Formats: sequence, C-alpha cells, structure tokens
Amino acid sequence: MTRSAIRRAVAVIGAGGALAGAVVAGAGVANAVEVPKYGNVRYVFCSDAQEGNEITYYDGFGKRDEVVTLTDPMEGGRWCRNVDVLFASSSFVWSSIRHDEASYAFTAIYVNGALKAREEDRSSYGYAAAMAM
Repeated sequence: MTRSAIRRAVAVIGAGGALAGAVVAGAGVANAVEVPKYGNVRYVFCSDAQEGNEITYYDGFGKRDEVVTLTDPMEGGRWCRNVDVLFASSSFVWSSIRHDEASYAFTAIYVNGALKAREEDRSSYGYAAAMAM
C-alpha cells in the first residue's frame, strides 16, 4: 500500500469516526434537558435506601458520578437529596439514580423553578433505577 493510499484510508476512517461521534452526541442532546445561559438547575434524587445510592448529574464542570447518602427524610420510608447548580453557559443535562437493593428510585430536573423532566422506578426485585432526560 502506498503512502497516499494509507493517508486516504486513515482520513476515511477518521471522518467515519467523527460522523459516528456527531450522531451519538446529537442523539444525546435531543433527549436531554436544555439549560439556558445562567440557568439554575435543581436535581432531585429519592430512594427508599438511604445510603449507597449511585447518582449522576451535570454541573458547570461536566458529568458527576457520586455514591451518596440521601439526607432528607420523606413520607413512606423514603429519602431524598437536592443538588443545586448554576450554569454560566447554556447546556444540556440529564440525571439518574440507582441502587442495587432499593425498590424505589426517583429523579427530577427543575430549570429556573420549572419541572423539565422526571422519572421513577418501582421494583419488586430489589433493584431500582431512574433516569430523567
């Protein structure tokens, strides 16, 4: 194979990878909550398991994955936690919560006080997960 043929092959592979990345990124944005510049976002996470909840959300620095203890007691033996974030530039966000031994999980996203997305899961198998987009 000549050098020019190798360069063309690498260019075609690179262009295909860039196109695939754009398609995947575009699909993610289409299914996420839009946040305007200087938008206030409140993420709400709830579960019937107080400790060991795996949450995912976005802040001004990017994606955050954390294992947390939910600190706010609610009715029905459930626990919640809010995370407030101010975005300096417009963005797209989503949130999720999961626990291997919970039978209930809930997450919601509020932008500037308005509910934009919510999801809950009730599981009889002892694994609950919810994702708001």
